[in-house]
Amino acid sequence: MRMTFSPARSAPRAAHLLPLLAALLLVPSVRAQAQDPIQQRASAAPLSALPLDRIAAVVGTKVILVSDIEAAAVAQQIAVPPDSAARAELLKSLLEQLIDVEVLVQRAELDTTLVIDEDDINGMADEQVSRARANFPSDAEFRAALLEAGFGSPEEFKRRQSEQLRRDRLQSRYIEGLKRDGKFTTVNVNEKDVTAELERQMDNLPERPATIGFQQILVPTVAGEASKARARATIDSLFRILSDRPQDFEEVARAVSQDGAAEQGGDLGWNRRGIMVPEFDRVMFMLNPNIVSPPVETRFGWHLIRVDRVQPAEVKARHILIRAEIDSADYERARADADSARAMWERGVPFDSLRQLFHDERSGEDAIVPEVASAELPEPYAKAVEGQPQGAIVGPFAIADQASGAEKFVVMRLTRVSPAGKMTVDEARQSLRRSMQQAYSIRRLLDTLRRQTYVSVRI
Repeated sequence: MRMTFSPARSAPRAAHLLPLLAALLLVPSVRAQAQDPIQQRASAAPLSALPLDRIAAVVGTKVILVSDIEAAAVAQQIAVPPDSAARAELLKSLLEQLIDVEVLVQRAELDTTLVIDEDDINGMADEQVSRARANFPSDAEFRAALLEAGFGSPEEFKRRQSEQLRRDRLQSRYIEGLKRDGKFTTVNVNEKDVTAELERQMDNLPERPATIGFQQILVPTVAGEASKARARATIDSLFRILSDRPQDFEEVARAVSQDGAAEQGGDLGWNRRGIMVPEFDRVMFMLNPNIVSPPVETRFGWHLIRVDRVQPAEVKARHILIRAEIDSADYERARADADSARAMWERGVPFDSLRQLFHDERSGEDAIVPEVASAELPEPYAKAVEGQPQGAIVGPFAIADQASGAEKFVVMRLTRVSPAGKMTVDEARQSLRRSMQQAYSIRRLLDTLRRQTYVSVRI
C-alpha cells in the first residue's frame, strides 16, 4: 500500500471508487476525516431537497435509504450543490458508491475464510466513543450532541461505529484474500492515460511518505499429528452419518462447523468457479445436488460439502469445517522454528534457503515486499520495525493467521528504509500508475459482483 493520486478524471467509470479505495487502502488523510462523526453530522448541511427515508436501492436483501446517501455525504465532507441538477448528480454518484460497497460486503460475508476479530472491532469502537466523549465537558452535553447528530445514545453510536469498522475490515480482508489466492484480476493501464493525469496534477505533487521494503519469513503454527488425526476422525464420522442423511446437513453444520457460516447452516450462497480455494472449488463443482462430498482438505481444515442448487456457471452450496486444534506445544514449536530462522539468517544463510525451509507458501502472502508506506503497515509490523535501520533483521513477532484461526510468526529483514520527502516526477508516475491500476482492477471486480447480485435502483 502506498500514497496514491486520484485517477478520477482519466478513469470516469472508476471515479466514484475513490472513497472505497480510501477505505480499502487505509489512506491516513481519509481515515482521519472519520474520527469525529458526531461533529460531522451535526455541522454538515443536509441534502434538504431529498426526501428522507425513501428506498433508494435494493441490493440483495438489503435496502439503501436516501438518508444513507445523506450520511455518506456527511462522512465524506461533501459540500451540497445549490441547484437541483447538481444535487441529483451527487445523489447518483453517492448511491453508486453505496451499492458498490454493499455488493462487496455481502460477497465478503459469504467468504468463510475471512476471520474478523470482534474483540478488536469492539476495542476500536470503544476508542472512538472515548475520543468523541473527550470533546465535551459533561455526559449530558455529549448525549445532547449525539441526539442532534442522529445517533440516539452512546450505545447506539458505538453499535454504528462497530458495524462500520466491521464492514471496512470485511472489504479490505476480502480484497486481500483474492490477491493472496491469485483471484484478483489486475487490469493494465494505458500509459497515455497515466501521462495525461500526471500532467494535470504536476503542480500539486504530494509529499512522499516514509517507506520501507523487506523480505519476510512467515512461520505457521501447525497442529500436531494427534490433533490432525482427531480432526480427520471427526470429519470421517460426520461423513458416514450425513451420507445417509444429507437432509441433516444444516442442523449438523449449526452444531459443529467451525467457521462463520455455521449459524446459517453452513450456507455459502451462490458461487462461480474460482471464488473458493482450488481444492474446495474442484469438488463443489463436481457434486450433484443433495449429495454430501467425501472429506476435502484445504489449508483451513477438513470440509464436507453439499450442493443445494445448480444453475449455469453457478452452484449454491453449504459446507461443514472441522479444524485441527492447536495447543500451547504447537505455538512453542512454531516460535522455536522462527527463532531458528532468525539465527540462521544472522549467520548468513541465504534468504531463498530460509524461505524454502520455513516460509508458509500456502498462505499466498508475499515473502518479498519491495516497498510499502510505513504509515500503512499493520500494527505488529509497525511496532517491530520502528527505529530499525536498513539491513536490520527483526522478529520473530506474532500476527493472526486467518486460515488456522491461530497465530503465526514473522521474521523479516529490512531491505529499504526511506524517509519522507518531496515526490519526484518518476515516483509520482509510478504511484499514479499503481493508483489507476488499483481503481480499474477494483472496478472490474465490482462489475463482476454486481452481475451476480440482485440490484434494483428505485430513484
